[in-house]
Amino acid sequence: MSPARRTQPRFKSSIPIELHASVIHAGADEQITSSMNQADNTAMTIKERIAYSAFNGADYLVKNVIGKYMFFFYTTTFAVNPLWLAFWQPFMKILDVVTDPLVGEWSDRTKSRMGKRRPWILIGAITLGVVFPLSWMPTVVMFWDPAPTVLSIFIYFMVFKVLYYITHTMAVVPYYALGAELSSDYQERTRVVAWRHFIGVPMTVLATVPFVVAYDPDLFDNEITGVAVVMCGVGAIIIATGIWAVLGTKERVAVEPAEELPLKAALKITLTNRPFMFLVGTVFFYGIGQYFAVAFGVYLINYIIFEGDKSQTTELLMYATAGGVIVSMGLNLLIRRLSSRYEKVILLKIGLLASLTVPLAALVAFQPQEPAWYYLLHALALPIGNTIIEVLPLSIVADICDLDEIKSGRRREGAFVGVYNSAFKTGYMFAPALAMVCLSLTGFDGTLTQQSPETNQWLHIYFVLGTFVTFASAALLSQFIRLRKDEIEAAQAQRATA
Repeated sequence: MSPARRTQPRFKSSIPIELHASVIHAGADEQITSSMNQADNTAMTIKERIAYSAFNGADYLVKNVIGKYMFFFYTTTFAVNPLWLAFWQPFMKILDVVTDPLVGEWSDRTKSRMGKRRPWILIGAITLGVVFPLSWMPTVVMFWDPAPTVLSIFIYFMVFKVLYYITHTMAVVPYYALGAELSSDYQERTRVVAWRHFIGVPMTVLATVPFVVAYDPDLFDNEITGVAVVMCGVGAIIIATGIWAVLGTKERVAVEPAEELPLKAALKITLTNRPFMFLVGTVFFYGIGQYFAVAFGVYLINYIIFEGDKSQTTELLMYATAGGVIVSMGLNLLIRRLSSRYEKVILLKIGLLASLTVPLAALVAFQPQEPAWYYLLHALALPIGNTIIEVLPLSIVADICDLDEIKSGRRREGAFVGVYNSAFKTGYMFAPALAMVCLSLTGFDGTLTQQSPETNQWLHIYFVLGTFVTFASAALLSQFIRLRKDEIEAAQAQRATA
């Protein structure tokens, strides 16, 4: 491949009134330059870091609200059969998994005056902010049917779940790809991702607030109305933080002529990258365990600890989540410090081994009328792996892109982040299905306020087994990731002299 003529970076910082003819039209190839590079004096300001990181908080909020409450809400409030959700959820999720790499590759090729990531983030955030609250309002939206059947509510859930997946992909994949581009420095990449996590993770506490408010009889006549109202507030947060990220973040790109890779060839190169695929497998299994622990755990809290009292369940989740956020923020600072001294991949492997404390803590976390034990699980054990998986892998993906550029001749953060996000979402696809299958095997009856002792016992057994198998699989696969700092620096040096 002949060397391309080097050009000076052209920073996109203004918001135009109109975009290029097509946001997803394949444009000239863009090489991502460093925002933190010593040769680049336009480092991210504190204001810009906060603007970029705020939308991550909205993403955390959405994921936690869905993970903690959506399936619980539909199976207990509307008595939707858990097996229906378990069977159809993977089919809905396939669309989501397929679109992630495509949106990533399309955003890589996007050409507009706003840049290549920000148009997607803007459109995706606005549409997501509308679709997400509507997905919680079957009886409100279906106003023509005063008494909808369980089947019609289930179909409504399916339709809006698909719309949610599409709009979420449009916003989040380009958003994460933008983060991977903000620095070419090995250590600084971890700090950029850590900043995003540090500012975003407190929003997980807010994920418990909607249901504390919605279940308050002094505020709402019933939980259906309460949930509908508070989810509109969540939608407003999504839109506001998405617009803030677009207005407050500069895309640091420099355009260079390069031979365009066909889409099929580009995806093939991505999927045959050995370190990347082991990383993908790692986040896939961790995603299953992480989401399973949240989606299934709420049933144990409600029926084992509090014997069917939803208001106490939501309060415990709120306080435990707040404790987990404090621990996670402390771990974030520790990871940033350690990453300046040790290899990222080594820290990732150690952190995932430490995540095996989750099934151990689960052995004692669910005891009737003794909620304090639950803090061992939610506020101490879960934050270890969750913080590691949120901070380090995307920083490692940016390093992998350096090696890939030597092979493909292009910066393809969007393609890699798309596949990476797909792996996480595939885990999220299997997790609720696994949770609903396990729930049905326990003899669970959503029409009952309290479950039988045998059902509660099986809930506990399945939780311990499910978290152990998934987290152990993630820790095992991480041991096969081979990526060193000197390799990355050598690739960057080769690119600089090309």
